[in-house]
Amino acid sequence: MIARPTFVATPVRTTTATARAADPFAVLQRQVGRLIDDYRAPDTFGSGRIGSTDITEDATGYHIYIEVPGCSEKDITLNASNGVLSISGEKKSPVTAEQKQHVSTRSFGAFSEHFSLPEGVDEDKISARIKDGVLQVTLPRREPAKPTERKIEIQPG
Repeated sequence: MIARPTFVATPVRTTTATARAADPFAVLQRQVGRLIDDYRAPDTFGSGRIGSTDITEDATGYHIYIEVPGCSEKDITLNASNGVLSISGEKKSPVTAEQKQHVSTRSFGAFSEHFSLPEGVDEDKISARIKDGVLQVTLPRREPAKPTERKIEIQPG
């Protein structure tokens, strides 16, 4: 049998003057990386943000598509008031206190988001539906005002 040498750690002393400072660009890169990771974190529901969102526009109006996996229409509330569309809800965990959970990578919790409505949206006709874990909110355009003409009588005196 070959004897292996024993590793003995010896302390290394450095003075403040000779210690290298961290590369400022590497520090900045780590900070930006953490910021991006926090923004893209899969824990969107637990952080209060809604899921991934797409907003499109066509001749009829605007369409908002929001991923809300595991939510039903009963879990989500939509309100439109004073030019702001508010979406809120909660994704609840199906795990009960009696169950023993071994692994959990899904996220649960309350979420909310507010959107400023574009000019020309008819707030009274906003509609929404949920299908396959995607909430679709339709923001129809207002009918353009038709010019009207009426005769105004002139009263004597």
